[in-house]
Amino acid sequence: MEYLLALQVPGSSMRRLDEIEGMEQRVSAAVRGLGTVDGHEAVSGETNIFILTPRPLEVFERIRGIPEGWELVPKLKAAFRKVDGQDLEVLDPEGPHRFRVGW
Repeated sequence: MEYLLALQVPGSSMRRLDEIEGMEQRVSAAVRGLGTVDGHEAVSGETNIFILTPRPLEVFERIRGIPEGWELVPKLKAAFRKVDGQDLEVLDPEGPHRFRVGW
């Protein structure tokens, strides 16, 4: 079964496109073999990076293990859903929060 995993990058409304593309490249390298990066979107001061994967939980854990210094990891929020589904499941160790995605 295929899932769409959305990674939410906080405070990214001011990021340049090359910074966002660099983040996508790091995510792509981290999830190699588990999924593929399917682009990004900016919504309400956040940037969401989308990943198609059959194993969203494993991808989330792998991304959290990206080498230190990567600005996403300390504040990373994520949610996933079946590709053909509507309901999002939020992955956030700090508890519930609002998660806006422009689908």
